[in-house]
Amino acid sequence: MLLNNNMNTRYKGSFFKFSVKLFSIVFLFFLMGCDQPEEKAVDKKMYYDLKGFIETQITFLSEQKPTVNKILTVAGKNESRSTKEVDWKKELELFIQADINKPAYSKSFEVTKPDSLTSTFTLKTDENIPVKSVTVRLDKITGNPVLIKALLKSENKLYQSEKNIELHCIGESNQWHVTYYSIKGYQKLATMDKKDFSIESKVIY
Repeated sequence: MLLNNNMNTRYKGSFFKFSVKLFSIVFLFFLMGCDQPEEKAVDKKMYYDLKGFIETQITFLSEQKPTVNKILTVAGKNESRSTKEVDWKKELELFIQADINKPAYSKSFEVTKPDSLTSTFTLKTDENIPVKSVTVRLDKITGNPVLIKALLKSENKLYQSEKNIELHCIGESNQWHVTYYSIKGYQKLATMDKKDFSIESKVIY
C-alpha cells in the first residue's frame, strides 16, 4: 500500500511538472504570436521615414567630422563660419521635428506626386500642427533622397515663427550623405518687429 502511495505521489509530481512545462511552452508561443502583429504595426510608415534617414546621417556625420562652411544672416547682417566641431544631433534637429510618421498624423496629410520620384505631403486645412508640408525627391537608382524640404510654422498671441528647411544629398564612395542644408524664415514677438533670418551650410568631406 505504501509502495502504491509513493508511486502515485511520484506520478502526480511528474505529471504536475510536465503540466507546468507544457503550459510555459504554450504561453510562450502565445506571447510570440501576440507580439508579431504589434511589431509590424510599429514598423509600418504612413509617409517617408524622414526621422530614420536623418538619424543615419547624424551617426555618419558625427563619425566623419566634415568641415561645415556656414553663412548666417540675421536682419540683413551676414556672418561666415567654418568648423569641424558640430553637434549634428542639434544641427539637424529641425529635420527630425519635421518627421510626420506619428500615429496622430496618419490622416493629417494629403499626398501628391508631381513626378515618379517626388512626393509632397501637405497638411489638410482642418489640421493644426507645426509641420505644414514635406517634400522628398528620391534618386532614381538608389531610392535615397536627393532633396528634402519642409515648412514649419508656429503661431500664438505672443509669438510667430516660420522655418523653411532644405537638405541636399549625393552618393559618393558608396556612401549617401548630406552636402548642403539651410534654414530660412522669420521670428516675431508681439512687442517687436519681424526678424528675418537664414542659415546656409555647405558640408565639405
